[in-house]
Amino acid sequence: MDTKQLEYIIAVEEEKSISRAAERLFITPSALSQQLKNLETELNTRLFVRSRHGMSLTPEGNLYLSGAKAMLAVKNQALEKIRSLEQDRNQVISIALNRNFHTFFRTYIESEFENRFPYIGLQPVLVADTSAKEEVLKGNADIGFIIASGVTASSLESIPLQREPLHLAFPRRIAESLPPGYSFESLVKALEPLGYLSAPLAMIRNADRYYLRCAGLDPETLCYATSYSNLRKLLNRQFAYGVIPAGFIDKTDTFAHVPIRPAAYYTLEIVFGSSLYMTPEIRELILMFLRIFDRDAGGKSMLEALEHG
Repeated sequence: MDTKQLEYIIAVEEEKSISRAAERLFITPSALSQQLKNLETELNTRLFVRSRHGMSLTPEGNLYLSGAKAMLAVKNQALEKIRSLEQDRNQVISIALNRNFHTFFRTYIESEFENRFPYIGLQPVLVADTSAKEEVLKGNADIGFIIASGVTASSLESIPLQREPLHLAFPRRIAESLPPGYSFESLVKALEPLGYLSAPLAMIRNADRYYLRCAGLDPETLCYATSYSNLRKLLNRQFAYGVIPAGFIDKTDTFAHVPIRPAAYYTLEIVFGSSLYMTPEIRELILMFLRIFDRDAGGKSMLEALEHG
């Protein structure tokens, strides 16, 4: 018995007429009568009786009808889930990220994700001076891959991938000119005559200046570094000071450095709106980011993501 027979008996009960039910089902009355007869033969019971009010259910027919409706409801729910799955499998997940991250994203995220989920495309939404966070807030991207400065609040939810404390880097001669056990305040005063080397990314320059002002410095920018590698080289020239994440400092660097006070951080994050439906594919995409940046397991650093390729 197929579900067509269930639809037939429901139509006859609702229309109270073989002819009207047949018209609704786009079949002939004789074909519907034959289908009803076959079903009654199979069940070995009468489902309908004729009266002056039309076709009406027998007690057995009423019992069968309730089961038929329940079975069709299960079928329709399953079909709806299948249609929903097909829609999901044709979707595109958009991810906002700064252009500096794009090569890293394509190398370590996009290729692996699309190999695992070929029915879903990843669409990068590239930003330059604007924030990837803003694109998510505006609804232009599903999720964002960002460096957060912590200066501005956001209504987005976030998952931290890495956290880097910020250091104040400065010429070693400045440290040598200060007495042993010098205070941070005395260091700030000694740096006032020097120029400032600004961060390479426009999206975090304002944050760096904010942190410096909180520390008591009013920086006068000498130049903008083109990359963090370039910033390290300039700081090693020993003629200016700057802000650099602790993880970006190499043991071969010759400049002096101390943590900024009050303490400040960059956080590499995945951000998304609270209304985002967390599909299994989006969940796995976020887990891929977490695995790639798991430093305890030998994962990539924030610097590698910023300056890859």
